[in-house]
Amino acid sequence: MLVTAVVPVFNAMSFLPLTVPTLLAAARRTGQVELRFVDNGSTDGSLEYLESLAIDNARVLRFEPKSIGGVRNFGARAAPGRFLSFIDADCCIPEDYFETAVEIIETTGSAATGCSVEIPQPAHWIEATWHAMHFVGRDRDVSYLNSANFFVRREAFDRVGGFREDLRTGEDAEIGQRIVAAGLRIRESTRVQSIHLGNPKSLAAFHRRMVWHGLGMFGTVNRRSLDKPTTMMFLHLAATIIGLAIVLWAPWGFLQRISLAIAFQLVIPALTVFYRIRQTRRLPRLDRALLLYWLYYWARARALFAILSGQVHWYWK
Repeated sequence: MLVTAVVPVFNAMSFLPLTVPTLLAAARRTGQVELRFVDNGSTDGSLEYLESLAIDNARVLRFEPKSIGGVRNFGARAAPGRFLSFIDADCCIPEDYFETAVEIIETTGSAATGCSVEIPQPAHWIEATWHAMHFVGRDRDVSYLNSANFFVRREAFDRVGGFREDLRTGEDAEIGQRIVAAGLRIRESTRVQSIHLGNPKSLAAFHRRMVWHGLGMFGTVNRRSLDKPTTMMFLHLAATIIGLAIVLWAPWGFLQRISLAIAFQLVIPALTVFYRIRQTRRLPRLDRALLLYWLYYWARARALFAILSGQVHWYWK
C-alpha cells in the first residue's frame, strides 16, 4: 500500500457528503490508497453515513472520545501505507492530491509536506481575512503544518513517536517541532491543496475556535522558550494592565486616558498584523485584521485561564 489516509470524524455530517466524494476520487486516481475514517463519538449520523458507503478501499473505525492526537494515532496504527496522509473531515481535496504529495516528498527529500488550507468561494469576510493573513503562498521549508492537510513519511512519523496524545490541541505544531529537531525537513508546497469548509463565519464562532486552539498552547512551550503566539498573548495582557493603570491613576483628562488605554489594547494586534503583511506580502483590510487579532489574543487569554483553573473539559471543538 502506498498511502494510508487518516480522517478524524466528529459530528461532521454537514460536511461529509461534500468532502468524502473528493477523497474517494483522489484515492481511485492514485491507486494503492486506503482511507481510514476514525469516528470519535459522533452523535449526528456521521458514523452511520460512513458505514453505509461500504467502499472497498475505505475502513470506518470507532474510537472512544479522546484527544485529536490520539484519534490520529489510532488511525495510523498498523497502517499499511508507506506514507500517512492526515486530512480533516471538513476538507475537500483535488483528484491529484495523493500523487502530488508523494511527488513533492520524493523530489525534495523531505519527511513531510502539505500546505495552509484554502478557503471555499465565496468566502465569509472572517475566513477571507484570516486566510489572507496566514496563507504565505510560496513553497518553503517550515516547522509547522496544520494537520488538516499533513502528509508524512511513515518512517518519519514512527521515528518521532507520532502525535502527542496528552495535548488537547496544538498537536500539529508540537510534532512539527520534533520532526525538525530530529534533523528532518517539512516542505510546505502550494501544490498540495486542501479546501477547508468548516471555518468560523461569525465573530462568536471565531472566538470559540481560537479558545479551543489555545488549549494546547503549552505543547510548544518549554522552560527555555515561548512560542510567538504565547509570547504575544502575555505582552497583550501586559499592555492591558498598563492601559487599565492609565485609566485609573494617570493625571490626565478622561478622554486622553481612554484613548491611551485603547491604543495599548491595539498595539500587539497591530504589530502582529504588520508582521503578517510582511510575511505574506499581502495587505488585508486593516480594521478587520485588527479586530480578529484582538479577539485572537483574548481567546488565547481565555484558554490560558481555562488551563490554569482546570476548566479545559468545558471546551470542545
